[in-house]
Parts: sequence; C-alpha cells; structure tokens
Amino acid sequence: MIVDTTGVNVEETERVYIKREGAIILKAVKVTEHTTKNGNPSFKVHFQDKVGHWAIDEFVITNNAMWKIKMLTKALKLPNVVDTNIIPDRYVIATFKAKATQNGGKIFEIKKYEPSKLTNTYERPAPQVVYENQPQQQYQPQQGELPQEAPVMDIDEDEIPF
Repeated sequence: MIVDTTGVNVEETERVYIKREGAIILKAVKVTEHTTKNGNPSFKVHFQDKVGHWAIDEFVITNNAMWKIKMLTKALKLPNVVDTNIIPDRYVIATFKAKATQNGGKIFEIKKYEPSKLTNTYERPAPQVVYENQPQQQYQPQQGELPQEAPVMDIDEDEIPF
C-alpha cells in the first residue's frame, strides 16, 4: 500500500473541543453511523459552536437509550420517525457539564438539548399523489372558457377493493 500525504497539513486538521460548562448554541455538522462493541446500531452527531470548537455525542439505538435520541430530535424540531441524514445544518442549545475522570482530569459532556431559534420547524413536504390511470397533464380551460364540472359517480363503498 502506498499512501500519498503530499499537501496535507496536520495543523489544519486538529480539532479543538468545547471545554466549558453551560448552555451553548451548536450546529450539527455531520452524522456518522456505526455499531457499538455490543453490536448495537448507533450514530454520532458532530457539532460545532460559532467559533469552530467541536463536540460529539453518541446515540445508541436501544430501548433504554431512546429517551436521549428523543431529546435530540425534539430539540432539532424533527418528527418522531427521522432519517439521520436530515440532522446536519440544524441548531440546538446544548447544556454541557463537567465530569471528573478516573485519572483526575475533566471531560465535558452534553447533558441536555433544547430547541434553538436558529432552526425552523421541520416540515415534511406533502407527497404528490399520482394514480395509475391518471393522465399526466390535466386539461386546462382556455381563457373565457368555463371549466367543465367533474361527473358525479355513485360508488358503493363495499365494492372498493382496498
């Protein structure tokens, strides 16, 4: 295997992570999907604040962890059934809390998500209904011509096949 690193600048790829407590407005930048060590599906949301500092939160898809996913989707103003591909470019207010590590250090975790005024409510586009026998172009009356009324059909509801 030959790997070419010509033109790659290490200094530009270094990420600075959020290391403070409090409520911070974050933009979801990308979502990555993977599987945990236990074999559970999960996804990570990569966030950035307004100065470019990063935060990452992982969401494991299990019955015991769905509350966390629901908190995120509610803050992102998304429907109950959501494709993770629509998460990027949306904003949340995330509350960070410091947590002590075993070696005496600190990590900063997101403990709560709230809606941000920067994200509008997600509106699912209405599906366009197309019937099999429907002509592709509807007749448009010419100027001065009265539109024709559709014929009234007497349908027995018991005979409808679905």
